[in-house]
Amino acid sequence: MGRGEKRSVIAQILISLLILSLFAAGGYRGFQEYRSRRLSGLSDRLSRMGELTTVTQLYRSVFYVREKKNFIQEKTLLFTAEYNVQAGIDLSEGFDLTLKGNTVRLVLPPGRLLLVDGDDSSLQQVYIKERFSSVDTGDYLPLIGEERENIRRRALESGILKSAEERAVLILNGILYSAGLEDAEIRFEREGLR
Repeated sequence: MGRGEKRSVIAQILISLLILSLFAAGGYRGFQEYRSRRLSGLSDRLSRMGELTTVTQLYRSVFYVREKKNFIQEKTLLFTAEYNVQAGIDLSEGFDLTLKGNTVRLVLPPGRLLLVDGDDSSLQQVYIKERFSSVDTGDYLPLIGEERENIRRRALESGILKSAEERAVLILNGILYSAGLEDAEIRFEREGLR
């Protein structure tokens, strides 16, 4: 092989490498655009979710009311009520979803109580005694309302918010993975999203 042929072969190799690198760069850019579109669609999907309920707990309280107005009128009531407590992440408060290299970063608002509700249909009278007086909703509804705050406090003390955040991470990792975004970093912003 002569010197001219060697140069021709080297030139062809260099041209082939240049063409391959252009295809690779174009493919990479196309891949990045595809990931950006996918990330944008995922962000829209998360925005539409609103509240993500991850923990539901049921509390039961027992109430006893005894009222004696005089030596004739008396009413006594013993009943139970159930409270539904739900915690999770409120995505409508805002979140930040970004792509840095191959890592997806999702910054979420902290976990919060989404619902503390006394279920009226769960009321069960255990004992009722009425003597020249009758039990009505005014006797038990205020108690149910007051107990709601105690239930809220008990739920917070039990660590429901931490559980809600841990489960939110599992759920959102699954959503990101199913969207083809395997390397994810999820954290909670306590001071509000920047």
